[in-house]
Amino acid sequence: MKTKTTLLHLCLAFCVISTLQARTWTEAQTGRTMEGEFVKVLDNAVVIRSANGSTVQLPLARLSEADQTFVKAQAEAAPKATTAKADEKSAGKDDVKKQLLGTWDGYMADGDGSRHGDIRLEITEEKITASNPRGNATMGAGTYKVSGRRIDATGTEGQFAGKKYEGIFDLDGKTLKWCSANDNPNSSRPSKLQTNTQAGQFLMVLEKK
Repeated sequence: MKTKTTLLHLCLAFCVISTLQARTWTEAQTGRTMEGEFVKVLDNAVVIRSANGSTVQLPLARLSEADQTFVKAQAEAAPKATTAKADEKSAGKDDVKKQLLGTWDGYMADGDGSRHGDIRLEITEEKITASNPRGNATMGAGTYKVSGRRIDATGTEGQFAGKKYEGIFDLDGKTLKWCSANDNPNSSRPSKLQTNTQAGQFLMVLEKK
């Protein structure tokens, strides 16, 4: 008996929730009504989900003035939500890029992670300039783009001019690990932060000054 009572309470609760989410839609000419939850606007119709879970499209022109006003308000709210999400994504991207700005000293790593050669990167909003920190000799420069944990550079000056480098990176405080494919067309973006000479992929380990 207790189980039946519990099930009854659950059913009643579900009905209350469904009623709260649903809306009564009215046809302007006939006055006929339908209970359903607003899903989305599709062209000149509104998509409604009924209590049994099925969806139906109702032409906006056939609905009451109050229903049309409600649909218009929902449609106007949707782009704002999308824009807010895009702004959040953009802000996250900007935060990562800001952390990359500055001077980074480090080394090229061999396949076993050992130090191979020194390198310095000067990263600004617009470009990256590479040099040898010991002789302070500029090696070249290029533009770059950051997307998630991907970083793609295109050489514009020096020995890197006209070359493209697709890479991945990891930023942990003041430590930057950047693994990139070299300029060989047969090289592809690495999936691991590790030098792989056979695949034409090299790792830089850098510390922010």
